[in-house]
Amino acid sequence: MNVRRLLIVCLFGGAGTLLVLAGLAVWRQARNTDRWNIFLAGDPRAGAVTFYQKGCAGCHSVLGSGGKLGPDLGLLGATGSSMTELVTGMWNHAPRMWEQIKSSNASYPRFTPEDMANLFAYLYVTCYDDEAGNPDHGQQLFVQKGCLQCHSIGDTGGTIGPNLRDIGPVATPIIWAQTMWNHAPAMELQMRQQNISWPQFEGEEMNDLLSFVRQVRAGPERESEVLPANPRRGWVLFREKGCLSCHAIHGEGGTAGPDLSMGQPVPTTLTRMAARIWNHSPEMWAVMKAKGIERPTFGGQEMADLIAFLYSVRYFDQGGSPSTGQQLFTERKCAQCHGSNAQGGELGPSLRKSRRFFTPVSFALALWSHGPTMYSRAESLGIGWPSLNEGDLTHLLAFLNNPVH
Repeated sequence: MNVRRLLIVCLFGGAGTLLVLAGLAVWRQARNTDRWNIFLAGDPRAGAVTFYQKGCAGCHSVLGSGGKLGPDLGLLGATGSSMTELVTGMWNHAPRMWEQIKSSNASYPRFTPEDMANLFAYLYVTCYDDEAGNPDHGQQLFVQKGCLQCHSIGDTGGTIGPNLRDIGPVATPIIWAQTMWNHAPAMELQMRQQNISWPQFEGEEMNDLLSFVRQVRAGPERESEVLPANPRRGWVLFREKGCLSCHAIHGEGGTAGPDLSMGQPVPTTLTRMAARIWNHSPEMWAVMKAKGIERPTFGGQEMADLIAFLYSVRYFDQGGSPSTGQQLFTERKCAQCHGSNAQGGELGPSLRKSRRFFTPVSFALALWSHGPTMYSRAESLGIGWPSLNEGDLTHLLAFLNNPVH
C-alpha cells in the first residue's frame, strides 16, 4: 500500500512548525515499539490466512466455517469487538487449547507481532458481520432520538434527509463514523430549524442503532476495505486537517479541546468511538467556526487512519485502575512468580520494563508465546491457572503499564 512520507512541509511556518515537529517527536518516542500493537494496523485478509494456516480453524469456526471444539469467533457480537474481552476469553481457555494441541500431536503455532495484529483485525471484522448489537433496540432509538423525523428507512419516516436504506455502504463503524462526521453540519442545521435537540448516544446505543440500519439495508460490509489502517498516516491527517489547532498530543498543540493523549481513555469499541465523535460534533464545529477553521471531511480510509492514530497515541492507556490491577495480580497468584510489584521474582521475569507497554494485542502475543511454560510451572506449584473475569484485564494492563517509581 502507498505510505506517504511522515514528515512533509508544514504550512504553519515559524513557531508552528517547531510545535508540530515537537509533537511528532514526542509521539514517535512513545511509539518506539513496533506498530503492531493495535489491531487496526492489522490486515484482516492476511489475518484470515493466518487463522487457517496456524490451525485455529481446527478448533474454532468463524461464521460457521471451521472446527466445533471451541466457540464460533465470528458470532461474538459487540463483546467480540472489545479486544480486552476477546483476550480475556483467550486467557481463560488457553490451557484447554494447549492440551488439545498436545493431545493431537500438532505442532505448536508461533505468531509474530504482525501475525497477531492481522488475526485480531480479522476477528474484529467478522464480529461485526452478524450480531454486533440489538436491532430492535436500535429501531426504538431511531424513533426516540429523532432520527425518524428527518430520515426514512423504506417508506416510513421523514424526507428532509436521505432514505437510510439507499445511502450506500455505511454498515460498519469506521464508515459510519466517517459518514456521520462529514454530514453533521448539514444535520445540525436541519435539526435546529426543526427544533430538534442534538441526540446523545451512551453505552451500546450507537451500536444498536448501527445494527438496526445494517439489518434494514442488508448491504455489503466494507470494513475490510479500509484496513489495515496506518497510524503514521493518521498523524499526518491529524495535522493537515487542522485537528492539532484545537487538540494537543502529549501537551503539544491547541488547547480549545482536550489533550487526546491523556484523560478519558479511548472507547473500547469503534462504535463507541463513533458515538463520541457524534456527541461532541456541534461543540467542535462551533469552535472551528469561531477560529475560522474550515471543517474537514474524511474519506473512509482517512477516517480509519485517523482512528488508528488516536488508538496508537493511547495504546498504553486502556483505562482501568493500576491499584485494582495490582490487587488482582496478587489475588490471581501472578505475584508468586513475577513478584508483588511485577518486577520479577525467582520464577518469573519482570513484566514492568522501561518503554514496554502492554496492549490487548501484545498481551495476547505474550500469552501465546510464553503461556505453555507458565501453565506448566503453575501446575507444578499447585496454584492452577488463574481465571479472569470481565474487566479484569483492563485493570491488569493499567497496573503493568503504570510507570515504576
